[in-house]
Amino acid sequence: MSNPNLKFLSFIPIVIVALFYVFYQLEWEPIILGVFKELLLLPSILAQFAFTFYFIFKILKKESRVTFPVLLNFIFSILIILSFNI
Repeated sequence: MSNPNLKFLSFIPIVIVALFYVFYQLEWEPIILGVFKELLLLPSILAQFAFTFYFIFKILKKESRVTFPVLLNFIFSILIILSFNI
């Protein structure tokens, strides 16, 4: 898969995690949302970190530049790490 397609594919985990965060902030959690949260949240977080490591690797090898989707991916990964309360 080409790098431009991968940059926009990396928005999917961002949208999934952000959607569940919005539902959490609105305190709206029906049972079906809890089921989908259990099925989607962990794979989305792992995919987010995988995309981040891939983009870092490509930037360090000078095969890619820092663009808006890559920067958004980095920022969102940092926010996920900070949310773990390490």
